[in-house]
Amino acid sequence: MAVSDHLGAVVKAYPQARIVAFADLSSRMVLASHGNQAVTQEKLDALCEQARIAFDDPLFSLSVEAFGEPHAAVVMALDGVQVFLRSESEPADALVCVCDQTIDLPGFVAKIRETLEKITAGT
Repeated sequence: MAVSDHLGAVVKAYPQARIVAFADLSSRMVLASHGNQAVTQEKLDALCEQARIAFDDPLFSLSVEAFGEPHAAVVMALDGVQVFLRSESEPADALVCVCDQTIDLPGFVAKIRETLEKITAGT
C-alpha cells in the first residue's frame, strides 16, 4: 500500500483529522499528506518544523530522564489539536496531524501509531 493510501485510510477512519502528513524530520520535509482541507506547502513545512522542535526541545531532557525518549507530542492550539508521532524504529519518520478538538484522541493515536509503523516498514 502506498503512503498516500495509508494516510487516506486514517482520514477516512477519523474525519476529524484535518491534516495527516508523513514527514522526514531529519530533512525537515513533508513527503506526503492527506486531509479534508486544502493546505499550503508552507503550512506543511511549519507543522514539520513544529514537530522537529517538539522532539528536540531541550526541556524534553527532563521527561527523557523520567520516561525515556519521547515519541509523541500533543499540542492544544487555537485551531485544533496537533499530534506529532515519531517512529520508534526510524526516529526521522513521523506523522504530523491537525485534528478537531472533538477527535477520539486515544483511538486516533493508536491508529496513527499502527499506520506509521506500516509506512516505516514499507508494508
